[in-house]
Amino acid sequence: MSIIQDNNVSEYYSLKHLGIDGYAFPDQEALKIVQICKLLLIPILGGDVYSLTDSTIEDLDDSWYYDRTPNESYYNYVQNSCNRSESYIRAYKSHSCDRPLFSLVIEEQLK
Repeated sequence: MSIIQDNNVSEYYSLKHLGIDGYAFPDQEALKIVQICKLLLIPILGGDVYSLTDSTIEDLDDSWYYDRTPNESYYNYVQNSCNRSESYIRAYKSHSCDRPLFSLVIEEQLK
């Protein structure tokens, strides 16, 4: 994922052992990615939550998503999807998981 490499995202965890070709991030790193997506006008379709306990990552079966509304402009779609992701990640601190990790589903950039 070039967003990790290009923007100094320093802490991330591979999800390959769960059969997922992707990464999960602690809340502050995930929030950094959300802000990068907002600036680059890349919508976030949703995400999943994992738990890091000792060095084991487990799927918590928690997730969020954002669906574009029929009359929503692309700009508003990006802003709303990123705001939804940010709100979800920030609110998740109140859950019982001590060390949540977040994966983000990012829409492919339009060519």
